[in-house]
Amino acid sequence: MQTLIKTHQMNRTYHGNYFFILSKGNNAGKPMDKPCPNCFVVISKCPQEKHLLYWLCFGLWQCGYFQPHLCGSVIPFLRLPELKSIIRETRSKIGSRMEEYEKAINTLNKLQDYRQSIFIQLQLIEQAKKSMMWKLLR
Repeated sequence: MQTLIKTHQMNRTYHGNYFFILSKGNNAGKPMDKPCPNCFVVISKCPQEKHLLYWLCFGLWQCGYFQPHLCGSVIPFLRLPELKSIIRETRSKIGSRMEEYEKAINTLNKLQDYRQSIFIQLQLIEQAKKSMMWKLLR
């Protein structure tokens, strides 16, 4: 089985190695772990393939690579053929630089973890501020 990219149907469940890609809105192209009504599903043959494709899509989305390919005047959307073409072309470009790509993925993972840590710290700071004000106002 090769990697399969298709439109997700909300009543459908998948098994194995898969992730979702947002298809509508300004964040079209963003990879996600959980489905939403407007997304594509990428089903890969092995965990390594899923990992590679997920971070490839994440990088493309972060760089705004999907933006010029969006259609629609009110709600922008990404078409499935364009998504497949972009993934295919970009994957072939990185094929010869796989070691460099893996290093970049590791760095992205560390940055995502760091971002999550900072987000949690900001939430705790906000909670501490509210708690302090409630104590003063009692």
